[in-house]
Amino acid sequence: MTQLLSQFDAVFNLLILVTVITLAARRFHIPYTIALIFAGLLAPLFPRFPLLNISPDIFISLLLPPIIFEETLKLDIDGLIDDTDIILSYALAGTIIMAVAVALFAYFLSGFTPMEAFLLGIIIAPTDPVAVIATFRRLGVVKRFQLIVAGESLFNDGVAIVVYSILVAIVSLGTLTPFSVLRISIVSIVGGVIIGVAGGYVVHLIFSLTDDRFAEVMLSFIAAFGVFRFAEELGASGVIATVLAGLIINYRCHEFGGIGEDSMEMLDAMWEFVGFTASSIAFIFVGMSLDPALLWKYMLPVVALTIFILWTRYWIVDGIAEAAGLLMGKRIPKNWRFGIFWSGLRGAVSIVLVLGVASLPLPHVEEMTALTYGVVLATNVLQGLTIAPIARGLNLSTGNGGPSPDKGPEVQS
Repeated sequence: MTQLLSQFDAVFNLLILVTVITLAARRFHIPYTIALIFAGLLAPLFPRFPLLNISPDIFISLLLPPIIFEETLKLDIDGLIDDTDIILSYALAGTIIMAVAVALFAYFLSGFTPMEAFLLGIIIAPTDPVAVIATFRRLGVVKRFQLIVAGESLFNDGVAIVVYSILVAIVSLGTLTPFSVLRISIVSIVGGVIIGVAGGYVVHLIFSLTDDRFAEVMLSFIAAFGVFRFAEELGASGVIATVLAGLIINYRCHEFGGIGEDSMEMLDAMWEFVGFTASSIAFIFVGMSLDPALLWKYMLPVVALTIFILWTRYWIVDGIAEAAGLLMGKRIPKNWRFGIFWSGLRGAVSIVLVLGVASLPLPHVEEMTALTYGVVLATNVLQGLTIAPIARGLNLSTGNGGPSPDKGPEVQS
């Protein structure tokens, strides 16, 4: 009973901290995610105010599905379809190029083994723009621009986690044949797609058979966590399954109905709250995971890697934009390119992935951890604190004379 009460107190303290930090951040006009990271970083200094200690497994199983699912429900499906080629280019090509670039940096400049180098690359590659998306909404940034930034993050999480899982399996099992790697990849990707699409269609079908708002909300929770858990149990990608289930539900509800207006409003409000709570806890978890002594020990490599990642990110964004103009006939203007580049923060997913390799027999695991911590902290502070004035300076906000969110010709066909 005592242990149960202490767990309740830890959860209750988390909710108090999220509420206080969010109100304070709004009052002083700073991104709440950055404030939450520093709150988590300072948490060990207040032992009489214990917080729930979240393991990487719990984070992936309990926090990642609602964060992903909430994003899919908010996405503009028509806009996503229109810009799928651009979003997938950044999510697929951008993630792989960044992973390879970081791997080369770690291999040649830090003396990592090839496996360690590629693991670090795929850990750091996915973007996590939660901090800047909240700012974009407050400023009224063009919706199509927000869609590209959010869509890239949504899909590159899936790419990174699939590749990461394969690399960890190779390290854990010692060696894998090319056939085994191919089998793991196919099961992970194809299995995730099948489970996600099937789950989305089944949930929408049940929506169409009932008008009970509470049952529909509960069913959406079952969808978010159920498809993720089911996919992971079968060796498929839970992230891919959850993304596709959410997108299918979003698309079919808006195109074919099956859910009342009151139920949709309730669903949107509930998932906005759940997504906000899960994201807030995730950023506190990031702060609690940071080790100041470790960061200080590897300060110079952290600074060097952060600068290298920013430089690489700029050229990746610009290069894919040029390719989109030549191959797809879509022009991404310079101000959008810089905005996409500066929105590429690293976040909770990278922290969780690097904590997952802590028990692996890797000689540079401590430095991998420090580099990941440092890049996450540096990008959130540097880019998170400056994104608002940069968005205004780039005319990304409709309130700054930018184009209409619904009619903007920013990505032109």
